[in-house]
Amino acid sequence: MTEQNTFNLEGKVALVTGASGAIGRDISLALAKAGADIIVSGRNSERLKKTAELVAECGRKFSIIAADLSDRQEVQKLAQASVATFDHVDILVNNAAANVFKKAERFTETDFDLIINTNVKGAFFLSQCFAQHMLSIGGGSIIFITSQLGQTAMNFACLYGATKAALMQITRSLAFEWAKYNIRVNSVSPGPWATGMLEPLFRDGKTEEALTRLTPSRRLGAEGDLGGAVVFLVSEAARHITGQDLIVDGGFSICKIIP
Repeated sequence: MTEQNTFNLEGKVALVTGASGAIGRDISLALAKAGADIIVSGRNSERLKKTAELVAECGRKFSIIAADLSDRQEVQKLAQASVATFDHVDILVNNAAANVFKKAERFTETDFDLIINTNVKGAFFLSQCFAQHMLSIGGGSIIFITSQLGQTAMNFACLYGATKAALMQITRSLAFEWAKYNIRVNSVSPGPWATGMLEPLFRDGKTEEALTRLTPSRRLGAEGDLGGAVVFLVSEAARHITGQDLIVDGGFSICKIIP
């Protein structure tokens, strides 16, 4: 294998959940630029259309399938519709996530169910659906987008962090069980990101500055920072890597004091 085609995803089809958000869009575009056709899924149809348009500009085929992954029936429908559209799906990126910004003592059962069902239950059963399909096509690659909050703590993220820790263990367990089927399972852990889920916390004018000071690179994650990590893990360049978590955080996780 030459270096030239190591990262080439020509002929591959990828499903990216949560593709209506900033990180999902970043991942979708990176995979498209590497040659993959893309199925974008999420709950916001208008934002999904924008992501799909950018994929099309890369010269790749696309499909839009709206789905709420907190609903088990929609998970199954998403898997069936994805395979029906392209005949095969080689890459699954579990990026969809939900959070409710509350202190731990104020979480309700409704909050709990939304976060757990979307982040863990939906991702697990979608992966289960595609494992069956990938077995029939000779293998594939599954990615879970986790978070540094799966290993650290932060205000307003008790349940969210718990789900990301769960996904890290699910990654290891599925990688162990499915390696014999030529299905690789890895995760990518972003650190603090300038856009997306943390934006509501930045309104205080202090949190963003504090997180930036705690990051050795002196900036938060931004557009274009995460997609390359996913392309690497699903490509032939990572063909002997499974059950691993790749941290993408500008050094945030290695910093224990304010430098």
